[in-house]
Amino acid sequence: MSCDRGEIIHEAGRRRLSPALRDGAPALVAMTDGTGRCGWAEFFAALEAQGLAVAFEGEDAGPVSLVARAGAGAPRPSPADRIRGAVAEVRRFVAALRGPPGGPRS
Repeated sequence: MSCDRGEIIHEAGRRRLSPALRDGAPALVAMTDGTGRCGWAEFFAALEAQGLAVAFEGEDAGPVSLVARAGAGAPRPSPADRIRGAVAEVRRFVAALRGPPGGPRS
């Protein structure tokens, strides 16, 4: 399940899907289907307004569904909070790469 806009756009492109609005509801449709197609801004606005997230199943051509977003209505983390989280992830990765203190280094 994803609410990350970059990930959604990337996966939709990989699966050759485009954003659409069908009776005001967001949808991802085949690029050849012109019915209700819209821009990403309108798609994400509808997705957020309805408290939905996109669930990509399987690889490549697996099913795509819109599901209720966990924590819908919860405030989004600020850019500073996201950067702090990313830095913490990098630090954990580097620590794991280095191994335990005093251990052999390559």
